[in-house]
Amino acid sequence: MKLVVAGINHKDTPLEIREKGAFLHRTLNEAIRTLLNEAEIAEVIILSTCNRSEIYVSTRNQDAAAKILTDFYLSEKSAELAPYLFVKKERAAMVHLYEVVTGLDSMILGEDQILGQVKDALEKSQAVKGCGKYLTKMFREAITFTKKVKTDYKISETPLSLSSTAVKHIKRRYPEDYGNKKILIIGSGKMGVLALRYMKAEGFCNPYMTNRTFHNMHQCEAIHENVQMIHYEDRYQIIPEMDVIITATASPHVILKADEMKPLAKPLIIIDLALPRDVEEAVGSLAQVELLTIDDFKNIMDEKMAYRVKIAKKIEAEIQDEIDGLLSWVTRSKVDNMVRDLNETSRQLADETIENLCGRLNLSEKEELYLSKVIRSKFREMVMPPIKQLKSLECEDEIIGIEKTVTYLFPGIQDKKPLEDQQNDDTAVI
Repeated sequence: MKLVVAGINHKDTPLEIREKGAFLHRTLNEAIRTLLNEAEIAEVIILSTCNRSEIYVSTRNQDAAAKILTDFYLSEKSAELAPYLFVKKERAAMVHLYEVVTGLDSMILGEDQILGQVKDALEKSQAVKGCGKYLTKMFREAITFTKKVKTDYKISETPLSLSSTAVKHIKRRYPEDYGNKKILIIGSGKMGVLALRYMKAEGFCNPYMTNRTFHNMHQCEAIHENVQMIHYEDRYQIIPEMDVIITATASPHVILKADEMKPLAKPLIIIDLALPRDVEEAVGSLAQVELLTIDDFKNIMDEKMAYRVKIAKKIEAEIQDEIDGLLSWVTRSKVDNMVRDLNETSRQLADETIENLCGRLNLSEKEELYLSKVIRSKFREMVMPPIKQLKSLECEDEIIGIEKTVTYLFPGIQDKKPLEDQQNDDTAVI
């Protein structure tokens, strides 16, 4: 199998276009199932965050898979994505995955939240049987590597995310009295809870929170003892009292509309961290309102940026070494798969032979058992010499050449296995 990734990200895709390519939970599962129906695609993982929408697949035909993914984005999401879509294959796709998971490809270099988002993407695909051995291996190796470099380079000592950057931005805007500013967080999901946690750490005394369903109210109160819970329906009434609003919901629709906003007697900063956006664009034109979106944070640097740029170069070099190891694993897996396929073909032929002979000969039960034992033994002996030769191969070119030969001699051996078989087979097709 080969790795192919296609998608859009923050580097050159405007926010309003990224919104069109985003996947919510329901559409994500539907997309995985749709793509798995394609003959050229064996496994699928979709990574959809506020800064990117990317589909990773395993395939035998990279060009065909690349076309399927681009066509899927354009037909199922929007034709407006066309100028911004990227496609990466095999080694380039592996490097991209590692750079994404480590935060080297993030808007905020080295940010932490992407690691959890990648884990979630893997788990969501596994939950709907979207990925098997190949993609699971790729993602788990990237996750393990990221944990290692974060420990080695002490990145975890200076946690970064959009939520933390937003909180630090507020602190810089109000250097004298930031602790007393009233700040409303709309959304009690991961980003909202992170923002509350950072506010506690930075000394903000007056946080407010609201969400359509307060499923984790006790968790929020445990994080910050002064947090005040507001009924979602009352959000517009309390906004005039606020100095800052941070929105981070998973709503598919805007939650703050310009015509619902009440007149303001003092300046209000609104930081919209959601994708799709939570705040109607017209809100930014209202008197006293300053509206910031995630794209506004591209140029907001913090005091640790120079250090992260320096260690990013070291991590990039380590990624190349990791990819060498992964590609070696893929190559060796080709041998494992051919061994499995030869064993399976031998078993099937033995079973067919036994069935034919027992159907034609009038044998006793004891004779049938003896005949079956002899035939299975002989068929195993037949494939043992080539299996030993396969296991002795080291050169990738030789392995690829033999794989082509095996495919030619046994045309059905490369048929795509059912995904559930791939997930339960330690030697699944690579």
